[in-house]
Amino acid sequence: MTDAVVFMGSKAAGLLLCEAICQMLHGSLAAIICPDDSQDARSELPGFRSLAERHGVPLKVVATRAETLRWLDHYQARLAFVHGWYQIIPVDGPCDFYGFHYSSLPKYRGNAPLVWQIINGEPAIGVSFFRFSEGMDEGLLVGQASVELATDETIGDALNKANALMLELAARYVPQVIGGIAKLYPQPAEEASYCGLRRPEDGLIDWRAPAERVHDFIRAQTHPYPGAYTRLEGGGALRVWRCALEPRRFYGTPGSVVEVSTDWVVVACGEGAVRLLSVALDGAAEVSAPQVLRSLKTRLI
Repeated sequence: MTDAVVFMGSKAAGLLLCEAICQMLHGSLAAIICPDDSQDARSELPGFRSLAERHGVPLKVVATRAETLRWLDHYQARLAFVHGWYQIIPVDGPCDFYGFHYSSLPKYRGNAPLVWQIINGEPAIGVSFFRFSEGMDEGLLVGQASVELATDETIGDALNKANALMLELAARYVPQVIGGIAKLYPQPAEEASYCGLRRPEDGLIDWRAPAERVHDFIRAQTHPYPGAYTRLEGGGALRVWRCALEPRRFYGTPGSVVEVSTDWVVVACGEGAVRLLSVALDGAAEVSAPQVLRSLKTRLI
């Protein structure tokens, strides 16, 4: 098989894109290549197996970069669409790789771009479709789109909106890329920024920050991610899953509980305060904040 088109990817968003591309190509996708992420709770390997069977496309599950290269060579792939791939992409070979990044490149190149956009209080999120290059998310652009994100929307909302933008861009531009008529253009030289890798322990809340920043920090890391957390004075961690900005003016030591009501707990920040709505102690189920934080003597650190 020559000049073959393949899909490489994993996870829920990758499955959405792969389904869309299978429908566009009407059975001419040469192969679906997935990393072996069966030990990952977010794995969608069963979904990819079902999709491959329905569309009559070979599915190859790989554990190493060498296996990936072998299958690309086997199918003589000239074009690969990628989403949810964590191996180094062999951009120096005969195959061109195209994929999506969930930011308006060149801003927020790198890791966890949606999380960082929300942490920074961005009023909108972006998605970019581009050709991969050796630099981190520096390749030529095919197209971009953006959508507003309200201040009460969370990372879950952002993921849903970004996935919808991704599918819109794919419907418009994937046929152009396959047909060789897509007009690629360079990313703007100015305003490039980069995002560092995040780990669960990076979600520790700094109550000394202004309330707006604390609120953004919490909503950026809630479901389906590990969640922002704080520590209790007596020991143990407390995950904060839902919160809201407190409209009233409160004064208090950052991290101190300044009000306990039926529906929320107000915690003072460096400036202003936030309402904690739902929380979870380590290893416990998510509950309303007043079920856990009952005293005005409580301090979160």
